[in-house]
Amino acid sequence: MANVWFGSCAQRSKSRTSKASIDTEVGDSTKDDYNKKSLSSGVDTHVYTDTLYPPATGKGITIQNSLPKGGMIEPNGTQYADSSGKRYAFAIFWTRIINETTTPLELDVNFPADSFAIFSPADSYLKLFLPADTLTWDKLSRFNYGITGLKPFLDRNFNKATRLQRTIKPNEEHIFYIATLAYQASGTPRAALFLQEQDLYYRMSVAPYGNGAIPCGKIVF
Repeated sequence: MANVWFGSCAQRSKSRTSKASIDTEVGDSTKDDYNKKSLSSGVDTHVYTDTLYPPATGKGITIQNSLPKGGMIEPNGTQYADSSGKRYAFAIFWTRIINETTTPLELDVNFPADSFAIFSPADSYLKLFLPADTLTWDKLSRFNYGITGLKPFLDRNFNKATRLQRTIKPNEEHIFYIATLAYQASGTPRAALFLQEQDLYYRMSVAPYGNGAIPCGKIVF
C-alpha cells in the first residue's frame, strides 16, 4: 500500500520564544515584525514555526521551519524504495536561519547514517538527510519545493551521514532543505529544527505514530 504524507496546507505554529523544549512542541504566540523577514509575499503560507532565540541583550537568532511537501519523489507518482525493496514515506522540509546578532554564527548540522526509532510501531524508524540543492523563494510553489534528483541522492546517501557547515554573517541568513524517510509510519508529518542554548535538535512527529527529538549539531555565536 502506498505511503503518502499529506501536504502543507494544515494549520501552522507561529512562535516567538526565548527557548524551546525537547519534550514539548513550540507553542503558539504572536509573531512581531515577521513581514520584514519575508523575502516574498508567499513565504508565510509555507511556515510551520517561526522562533526567535534572543541572547542576553540585543537581537538574536530566528529559526523558521516549513510545512512539509512530499509523498512522491517525482511528479509521476514515484515513491522511494531502498535497494531491498522497502518502501518509505517521504517528505521534504526547509529551514531558514536568520542572524540578527552583531557577530557571525557558525552553523553545524549533522545527520548521522543511523536510523532513529522515534515512532510507536515497533518496526518503524526515521532517516534524515541534508540535500545540497540551493533553495530560492521562487521554488516554494513547485513540486517538493523545487528540489530535483532525489532518487539518486537518497540512493547514494542512504547509509551515509550528511552534514552542513556554514558561517552566517550578521544580518544574513541561510536556508536549506531537510529530507526525511519514515518506514512503517505513514501519516501527517511535522518537523522543526530548534535550539537549546547552543545545541540543535530536530523534532519530528507523524500523526498518529508519536514523535521524538534528535540531537543534530550546534550554533556557535
